[in-house]
Amino acid sequence: MNSSPLSKNENLSSIKQVLEENPRGMTIQDISKEIDLNRNSVAKYLEILTISGEAERKMIGPAKVYSLSEKVPLSAVLDYSDNCILVLNSSMELVQANDGFFERFGLDREKVLKKRIDEIDIPIFSKNEDDDEPLPVFPEESIVPDIQSALNSDNERNVEVVFDEESEKCYIEVSMIPTTFQNGRTGLTLICKDITERKRAVEESRMYRKRLEELVKDRTREIRKTKERLNSLINASDDSIYMVDGECRYTLVNDELTRRLGVDENELVGKKFVEFHGNEETEEFRNKVREVFEKGEDVRHMHSWDDPERRFLRTLSPIMDPDTGEVTNVVVVSKDITILEESQ
Repeated sequence: MNSSPLSKNENLSSIKQVLEENPRGMTIQDISKEIDLNRNSVAKYLEILTISGEAERKMIGPAKVYSLSEKVPLSAVLDYSDNCILVLNSSMELVQANDGFFERFGLDREKVLKKRIDEIDIPIFSKNEDDDEPLPVFPEESIVPDIQSALNSDNERNVEVVFDEESEKCYIEVSMIPTTFQNGRTGLTLICKDITERKRAVEESRMYRKRLEELVKDRTREIRKTKERLNSLINASDDSIYMVDGECRYTLVNDELTRRLGVDENELVGKKFVEFHGNEETEEFRNKVREVFEKGEDVRHMHSWDDPERRFLRTLSPIMDPDTGEVTNVVVVSKDITILEESQ
C-alpha cells in the first residue's frame, strides 16, 4: 500500500479518474487495488461522491458497484432556464436561486440568500403581520403554507397563485420538487413559471367567445323576428309567394300557395316543383329558374292553371349571397291576372 497519504481532494480525484476509465463500474476492492488505497478509505470517499451526486451505486448480486454519475448538478443548469428557480433547505431558507428570480422580483442576491422565504418581500411569500395572532396568517396569494406541506412530504406538487403587480393581475405556476443536497439533507426546489400571458390569452378568448355567443343570440333573434315579419307579409298577400333553390326545391312558401295546391306547408318545403306540377309546366319553370341563376336578373312569364282555367303572371327574382354576389335562391311571385285579362 502507498505509505505517503494523499490529500482528500487528490484521493477523490484519483477515484473519479479511475471510475471514468471504467464506465461499466467498479467495486470497492477493484478501486482499492487500482489506486493503492485501503478499502475503508475508498468506501469513505465513495460515500462522499455518492451523496454529492458525482457517483452512483448499484447492487449486482452481493457486490456494490460504483460508476460516475451522468446527472448534471442543479447549479450548472439554474441560469439556463427562463423560469425562476429557487432552492430551499428544510428550514425554508433560500440557499440558492437563479439570476432570473432576482431580476424578476428586483431583489438583491446578497440580502435575501440565507433568509427564510416568509421574510422576503414578494407577494408569493407574504404573510400578514398580526400581533394578536399566535401563529402567522398568510394571505390568499402566499404559497408559504403549500411549501410547508411540501417539505413534510416526499411528493412533488404544483400550485397556481395570482397576485396584483402594478395594478395588474399576475399568474405564477409553481412546481415544488423534493430535493436532496450533497450533505444528505433534504429541501425543496421551486420552479416558478410566469403564465400571465397565457392566462390573459385564455381570458380574452373566453370574453371573445362570450361576446360571439351574445352576437349569435342577438342575430338569431333578429333573424327570427325578420322571418316572422316576412311570414306575416307574404301570408297577407293574395299572390302565391315562394322560394326555390337551384334544384327547384321549395325552401319557403306562403299560405296562398298551400291553399292553391291544397297541401300543408310541411308537405311542400323540401319537395321539388315537379312533385306538384306536370312535366311540361315543370320544364318551363326549370328553364326560367336556370335563367335567373345565370343572369342574376328578374324573369317574368305567363302561365296558366287549368282547373278552373286561370292565367297568372309569374315573376322570378334572384337572391344574392352578400359575400360572393352569386345567386343562391329564387323568389317567385305568382299573381292571378285572370280577371284583368277578361276585362280587356
